[in-house]
Amino acid sequence: MKFVFFDLETTGLNRDDEVIEIGAIKVVDFEIVSTFKTLVRPHKSISRFITNLTGITLEDLDKAQERNKVKEDFKKFIEDSILVAHNASFDKEFLERFLEEPLQNEVVDTLELARLIYPELSSHSLEKLVQTLNLKKEKAHRAFNDALMLYELFKKLLEESKTFADEDMKLLKDIISSSRNFNFLFENHGDAEKTMLKIRKEGEIQTLPFSQLNSTHKRGIFYFEKSSIDELIVLLLTSGKSLIVSYSEKLLENLKDRLSKFKVFDATEFESFICVERLNYYLENTDAIPRDLRVDFAILASYLLKTKDFGLRKAPQHILKNKILKNLSLCKSKSCNFNDICPFKERVMEIEKSDFVLMKYPSLFNGLKFLSDFKFDSVYLLEAYRIPKVFSSLKINFSREDIEMISNFDSSSNSSEMLTLFDNFENSSKEAQFKLVSSITNLDGDYLADKTFRYNYENISIGFSNAMKMFSTISSMSDSVNLVSNYFILNGENFIEKFTGLRGVVSTQANEEKIMNIIPLFLHAPNADEFSREFLDLYEQFSDIKPVLFIFENRIQLNSIRAELRNKYTWIDESLSKEDGLVDFVQYEFPVKNKYRLIFVIKLPMNILGSQENYAMYYLKNFIKDFVSDEKSAVLYFDGRLKDRNFVSKFGEAFLTTPMLLERKENLVQFVRKYINT
Repeated sequence: MKFVFFDLETTGLNRDDEVIEIGAIKVVDFEIVSTFKTLVRPHKSISRFITNLTGITLEDLDKAQERNKVKEDFKKFIEDSILVAHNASFDKEFLERFLEEPLQNEVVDTLELARLIYPELSSHSLEKLVQTLNLKKEKAHRAFNDALMLYELFKKLLEESKTFADEDMKLLKDIISSSRNFNFLFENHGDAEKTMLKIRKEGEIQTLPFSQLNSTHKRGIFYFEKSSIDELIVLLLTSGKSLIVSYSEKLLENLKDRLSKFKVFDATEFESFICVERLNYYLENTDAIPRDLRVDFAILASYLLKTKDFGLRKAPQHILKNKILKNLSLCKSKSCNFNDICPFKERVMEIEKSDFVLMKYPSLFNGLKFLSDFKFDSVYLLEAYRIPKVFSSLKINFSREDIEMISNFDSSSNSSEMLTLFDNFENSSKEAQFKLVSSITNLDGDYLADKTFRYNYENISIGFSNAMKMFSTISSMSDSVNLVSNYFILNGENFIEKFTGLRGVVSTQANEEKIMNIIPLFLHAPNADEFSREFLDLYEQFSDIKPVLFIFENRIQLNSIRAELRNKYTWIDESLSKEDGLVDFVQYEFPVKNKYRLIFVIKLPMNILGSQENYAMYYLKNFIKDFVSDEKSAVLYFDGRLKDRNFVSKFGEAFLTTPMLLERKENLVQFVRKYINT
């Protein structure tokens, strides 16, 4: 077989960006027979971000070959070879635009292959796979080097595939063969009857030895401003059987550790499960799986074959986000023939037996239909300031193929009718829309559904619409609902109470904040072209202060400044590679992980919930409080709005301590260093 492993470097990720480098290796019968390596002169200039990422400069590209010459040379090089790339849809799209014609070659995606062969891994980026699998590492983000690593990865994937049992490979082949030509993967396995996945019952939750839980909880709705996890634990130990909902993984892990003497069940992602009846049906009727969903189904099947984790208790994020999972997580009956081996029923039993049930907000919202059957002594909603943001951003997307797959299973539904409803969704009645949405989701309550175009597919995007109704249901699950956050009041308003409709008593707490807030007035606003250079010059004065956090509203600006700093400071590059927490670059959705002595805020979160200015600044107040050090922290804010003293005065409470507006760089450096070091 003849393969060409290739990679492209581009001026950016948008459709109008251009190829600036091509690297490729031609392999025949697993021997490298020729290589291709060249820069391409683009019509547009490249950014500093691309230069820092790749090492390719404007001067390099000025000397590069013209596009037409490279185009003809590369077409001759690839001939009719099978093309191999990582995350191939990106490279294929750019290559077709570069060649100015559709590719006739077959294209293999090693991202798909890696997820199929190593579904248990948490990351399948090329760089991470090379590191995890101990492959020969080249300098990343140069096209030829990435092509070399790609070839090494491909060989490793083929080698690992030989460890699969013949009957397991037969199952994966049956699922995927009509969607992908992976014959090179299956040819080393003999004929065998395909295996059928055997669901095994999870071990029951332990009941002894555990401490006895006291219950002296007060009835009502309460808003607690907390300053430490110790104070939260004191509340929990008198709260009886409790549902605890949080946003941050670290907070849940801390709680599990502190409550380890009691029966604690982590119900995060509990709404994502494998319906045994649906799984068996699709395994026996693989032609009921639409072609575009077969790779995802095969990856999920491979994960189950390798791990037997039918409860998805240890599933990595790519499995929990697998497009097929929402089609297998539908439960339309509280009683079926598979109750005794149903992973979801086992989770329900564990919730019933536990003293504390922990989960994240998406699981609470998406699984409320099932949770509302339970009665808890207390419900705790932690990091409550994030509730409006999470509620408004949660979306479930269903493609036409999803509708087809679900209706193929459900004998009571008319497949053609369901697909017609999908095609004419915008013009259908509310009743017809409700019929479709209720047949494809487990959602309960009011929702908004729209037809959208996502990842080159039409989708029905479903989100929640009535927060007050949802939180009324949540409050009916317990006589004691406790919302916990750093702060609830900004400019005299309890925004969370207003959003949820949960009227209650606010228990405020006076905190002595060890925070210096500074607004530099001498820099351009972050939207200006000059900002990056000015900001990097300023950071040079503080590059020895650790740990440090950079907060961005804009992902593109985050990537650009991070690349600049990684290139300039070795310790930053090493810290990010090790993930040791000495430096982090985040956006406003970032969960709490560490505390920082120095924090840079590059643009306020004004788009975090539409254009609601008050909530944005309330969110900022709580978000910054989550990350400041318990000792001392300096926080520097950069936003054009902050040059308006009326704006600063209006939202002065959001800065925890009165911000200093400084017009001279030397004064800022002096104040920050003196404060941090004393």
